[in-house]
Amino acid sequence: MRKSLSSVLISMCLFGCGQQSVESTSEIEKPQTAAEIPQSSIYFSSEQAKQNLTFVKNQYLKMIDLVEKQQDLKLAPSCEKEGVVCFPRAEEHDSIYMERPTKWTNGFYPGLLWKVLASKEDIANFSQAEQSKIMDTALFYQNALMPETVRGSTHDLGFILYDSFGEALEVEGLPMQTRKLYQNALVTGQKTLATRYDADKGLIESWDWEPEWLSHHKEGGEIVRTLLSLKEPFTFPVIVDNMMNLEFMFTSEDEAHRDLSFSHAKQTYLNHYFYLEGDVKKEYPIAYHLIDYDTGKPGNWQGIGSISAWARGQAWSLYGYVTVLEAMKDKPTTLVMPDFDAHVDRLIASIEKLLDGDLVPDWDYFAKRPDAAEIAAYHGTDTTRYSRALDLCDFQIADNILPYVGYKPVLVDKSLLSKDSLSFLSDLKSVYGEAFIQGDKVAPCGTKPFERNATHIPKDTSAAALYASALYRLAIHTDKPALKQKASEFADKIMGALTQDYLTSKNKGKDYQLGFALAEATGNLPNASEINTSIVYADFYFLEANILKLKLSKM
Repeated sequence: MRKSLSSVLISMCLFGCGQQSVESTSEIEKPQTAAEIPQSSIYFSSEQAKQNLTFVKNQYLKMIDLVEKQQDLKLAPSCEKEGVVCFPRAEEHDSIYMERPTKWTNGFYPGLLWKVLASKEDIANFSQAEQSKIMDTALFYQNALMPETVRGSTHDLGFILYDSFGEALEVEGLPMQTRKLYQNALVTGQKTLATRYDADKGLIESWDWEPEWLSHHKEGGEIVRTLLSLKEPFTFPVIVDNMMNLEFMFTSEDEAHRDLSFSHAKQTYLNHYFYLEGDVKKEYPIAYHLIDYDTGKPGNWQGIGSISAWARGQAWSLYGYVTVLEAMKDKPTTLVMPDFDAHVDRLIASIEKLLDGDLVPDWDYFAKRPDAAEIAAYHGTDTTRYSRALDLCDFQIADNILPYVGYKPVLVDKSLLSKDSLSFLSDLKSVYGEAFIQGDKVAPCGTKPFERNATHIPKDTSAAALYASALYRLAIHTDKPALKQKASEFADKIMGALTQDYLTSKNKGKDYQLGFALAEATGNLPNASEINTSIVYADFYFLEANILKLKLSKM
């Protein structure tokens, strides 16, 4: 941990105090989950994995039918335009949210359908008519992703292309002409992604856009949402999610593509982790969400604050480095690399510590800490200074949701915003009826405590599914018997908990009716988006984990 951050983190508990954190906030709602059952009694079998595959198949046939009938859909802006193909993404307002083109999540829907088809031998009662329906749907959405192969403005081509076109190539019976088309699409996409690599920094840049500060005020009784400029936005951001795009490049026949991916993994290893103050041996690395590699400063777009332990970020980290280990085993590089085997061991140990006996994480591991509000409010000059949590107002989220312990309005320094932004806000009042400018501070959500009795800190089943899938992959590829057993048993426990407590069939609510498989995923809580809901990528990785469980059992 950087010494300059000690003032804000001095009150943080050290590892091992997670139980104390929970006890000191006893008002937090604790739903009965598999995590409260002794872990030795949680069992996940190959038969359960097969049942889950069948469940996912049936659910997504249901979703396909709803989308075709244009029933129970909520459309993103631009989706009603003629010729625009939008993709199922998440449950939102009791509907299937249809995402517009170019979003990073759009590869998961066709990718999931391809995974179902590739696993047909392990799926019960999978009729030829059902297979044809899923194939036709997957082909339609896959074709809509073809323009993404040349879109160099995003680092997410691994998610968009490899998790869709790549999955299609695993399906037996894919027409040869289509197979060739998809193979060429992947090659084009790899060349496109390589253009985002900066040789001097040794990294693939994540975003081209600059972060903005979100304000809300009222005009004519309506809430107006305005994005404002920051004084010092990040300029070369790299987010830990980017580790997930490396596998796409590792599959390239171009050695330069593989080498730039190894370089990215190395730089991320060297720069992208912090340690709590008590972890003097640096045994438990925690991934920052974001590093600005022009300033060397960490920050967050996700998570409760600039320095926190965003649960899915830890999953991107673990999963990404598992793919690095596989790449080093399959096609070793001549470049000098760190000990990634040891790093993966530490990442697993870190996740175990952070989970602290649970099996499905809170959306951010620091959310239940007694000093969570202090962490959320921190925006010192030794970080990128901006976290989306700084402007998260209570009217943006459901009444029962508690983002973190001590959730309250955050006052930010005026120096965070540009002169134009401050000028815009100078004569305005926030939704809370108070002036935005409060001396040398800005109050995006007023200054008075929020009047809410929320107790539920959301979980993130997408993170849990990612952990399980990464652990099964590791168990399949490692040559170390002890690690194989440890990884597979850890994954089994997580999958047992997800299967027992988090399938939409448990309560058969709207998420079940819409065709989703996993409940209680959290997409982007600081942006008040996809909180405590079903999300397609959570189902994608849950499906993948079941498939890998079966693959491992057959070894």
